Amino acid sequence: MTMKDVAIIGVGLHPWGKFPEKPWTQMAKEAIDEALADAGVQWKDIGFVISGSQLWGGRKGIYSGTYTEEVMGNVGVPVVNVNNACATGGTMLTVAAMAVASGAADLVLAVSADKSAKGFFPALPVYHEEPVPSDDTLRWNMGLPNPVYWALEMRKRMIKYGDTEEHLAKVKVLMSKHGKLNPKARYQREFTLEEVLNSAMVTDPLRLYEICATSDGAGAAILCSKEKAKQFTSKPIYMMASALGSPLYGDPTARIPVVSINPKPGVPVISESWVAAHRAYEEAGIGPEDIDFVELPDNSAWHVLQYIETMDFCGEGEACACLNRGDFAIGGRIPVCPSGGFSSFGEATMAQGFAQLYEMVLQLRGVCGPRQVEGAKVGMSEVYGAAGNNAAVILRK
Repeated sequence: MTMKDVAIIGVGLHPWGKFPEKPWTQMAKEAIDEALADAGVQWKDIGFVISGSQLWGGRKGIYSGTYTEEVMGNVGVPVVNVNNACATGGTMLTVAAMAVASGAADLVLAVSADKSAKGFFPALPVYHEEPVPSDDTLRWNMGLPNPVYWALEMRKRMIKYGDTEEHLAKVKVLMSKHGKLNPKARYQREFTLEEVLNSAMVTDPLRLYEICATSDGAGAAILCSKEKAKQFTSKPIYMMASALGSPLYGDPTARIPVVSINPKPGVPVISESWVAAHRAYEEAGIGPEDIDFVELPDNSAWHVLQYIETMDFCGEGEACACLNRGDFAIGGRIPVCPSGGFSSFGEATMAQGFAQLYEMVLQLRGVCGPRQVEGAKVGMSEVYGAAGNNAAVILRK
């Protein structure tokens, strides 16, 4: 059995937002309950659990899949905990598909929940006694939190390609148009260009409304083999590819010293994302022209402009022209983040890939109502995390 013999039969998603009254386990349980009902199976039928494990963001403690098992019922099911920073959700799908393909279990559950602190991630190491701080910890302590390096990269684009502040604002407006149609999104309203351009400057040229918030969220998915899926549904969603990537030496992106200190000609920006996307295309046996919509990691408006080029949906420096033509809107050439993206959800680090997965499955089922991408047959997502982690997923109906 290979990755292409794996099907997704159930998905669940707790709404994104801030829920101080709810523990992580309760949010995870609600997502699992929805996924179980969606698949038409029971908790006792699950033979393997892949859990997004939280040991990130400077907080003490760890979220383990065994905690979820406690609230769902201790049935002795094997649990594997996965942590790839903000790329955890997409990575977990790869691990879950591998578990199915290997025959480890008939039904595999992937689940993750996260509760993020308000504001930027703290610059403290996970443990204060950590002997060797990570590259990211050093970068944060030097005054280069994520929005700063995003702004630096956007400034490069403005100089090299002529991108403008108005283009950034247009990205936010587009994401909000999609997000207002999504009942699972945290921000369900449309922003105007004037509102975005008048929002506070956080790190020039990125403004407040052009950077995603931090959120609480949880998601779950149930996977099985193609043959097993026939027992539960006549319309499963099939895996085409689930590929991981890490950076290439010489990457010019201003964030990981070990690979960025000596930029090399020909090495792409955010190279881990380029690697994962192109591995996914190769694994699926298709190209970007075969994708009907894409969910990408729009942590900021810069990400949309960069990722759409990195994933080869347009040529280098062409993203703004495509944006102006309406290519990225629902109904356009390649709809981008029909869910509303991180811009409308905020980012719940460990669980973010599940917001993308949930949207892909619903789009391919054709049940997204006013935000439905007409005729969607193949969808793609990509999510990235600290230290150069990345996961790209391609699904088909």
